[in-house]
Amino acid sequence: MSENQVNTSRKLAGKYLTFNLMDEYYGVNVEWILQIIAIPEITVIPKTPPFVKGVINLRGKIIPVMDLRLRFNLPLQEYNERTSIIIIKLKTDKSEIYIGFIVDKVNEVLDILENETEQTPTFGVELDTQYILGMAKVKSKVTTLLDINEILTQNIIKQIETTG
Repeated sequence: MSENQVNTSRKLAGKYLTFNLMDEYYGVNVEWILQIIAIPEITVIPKTPPFVKGVINLRGKIIPVMDLRLRFNLPLQEYNERTSIIIIKLKTDKSEIYIGFIVDKVNEVLDILENETEQTPTFGVELDTQYILGMAKVKSKVTTLLDINEILTQNIIKQIETTG
């Protein structure tokens, strides 16, 4: 288990980069974020899951790119001038890997306090909510706080390590 995995396992307070998918707000702890870029040309890689859009060349480094809409089974939307890629830095047992998450729009960095957070609610039906770290209520909006470790399962990480 990496240092990032230990530090974010269920601690909810902290600084989060917020972004939109559809009209919903999501947040990722800033300790994972390397940078935010506009969508460059993406090279398609065959035999990858549909949510893996391909790879990009970022200053000489090949970085796999994942569309979070497709990862979360949301409808695909055509990319526009607000669409961005959030570059995530992930430490694995083997190495450091970088991956890009395509999001509809990056909003801002929020300092989320513990009293503004709640654990993931139970929905009463069987839903896959493992990727949700918790929920935050900030500026009269509900923001879903994402757990990078659950979005990037070990199987996906293995595919990314062989791609990138």
